[in-house]
Amino acid sequence: MKPLTKSIILSLLPRRSPDAHKGDFGKLLILAGSSRYRGAAQLASAGALRCGAGIVTLASTERVISAAACALPELTFLPLPEDPDGSISALGLDTLLETAKGYTALAIGCGLTCSAGPNTLVHALLDLPLPLVLDADGLNLIAADPDCLCRRAAPTLITPHPGEMARLCGCSVSEVQGAREAHASAFAQRTGCVVLLKGHGSLIVTPDGDCRRNPTGGPGLARGGSGDLLTGMAGAFLAQGLTPRDAALCAAWLHGAAADACAARRGTLSMLPHELLDDLCDLLASNNL
Repeated sequence: MKPLTKSIILSLLPRRSPDAHKGDFGKLLILAGSSRYRGAAQLASAGALRCGAGIVTLASTERVISAAACALPELTFLPLPEDPDGSISALGLDTLLETAKGYTALAIGCGLTCSAGPNTLVHALLDLPLPLVLDADGLNLIAADPDCLCRRAAPTLITPHPGEMARLCGCSVSEVQGAREAHASAFAQRTGCVVLLKGHGSLIVTPDGDCRRNPTGGPGLARGGSGDLLTGMAGAFLAQGLTPRDAALCAAWLHGAAADACAARRGTLSMLPHELLDDLCDLLASNNL
């Protein structure tokens, strides 16, 4: 297994020329959120904005959008209908598909729930020829047929935690944890996806068998919302033209390094995912990014 170092990450991160404009850095469409999980959409959106995507659009229900708009005025929005259970309705499918044509990457899954509406929307978006990061309920919704990922015509990155990886592989969490690299590698080879298997020493595995272990991050990340932030970060890098492998490497390392800095100032017990954003900014600024 090859080491993942700061110098590798710095060599991969997008650089900005003095005459750059927002159109140079891609457009990311995020499908996320529900009435129960409004924060998930906000965290994913914040991660994407802080990692440099030129335009970030949150596609969700009005209630989710209202919460995000107050905190993140830089976002743009695609309001979609809401089902009675608070999830995004399939009635918004045509609007969503038409809008997605103008974007350079997709980030799907955070806080969606596994209701009928999100199920329809997620499977329809998989058919679009756009780079994609799929996480959380996006992964849970395809767990019954993970081979649908094989049929994608564009690069795909998935970011499962061990429970989601177990559902995708049809095994137990203990089996995944007992052979993390083997399960991630087998799934990457089977589907053609890059797999970012989260957890202590997150693994980034490509379909050709390349595997990197991320050395950053710690137990302070073991709380809800950490993965949502990571999804948005990875989506931003995809939107800027990085490959799924490089987007995963950059997002995982930066996410963990920011968490290490946050733990040092806030403590692993009390640190919160949204607080990582300040440390992420400091980390990027200290490296002239």
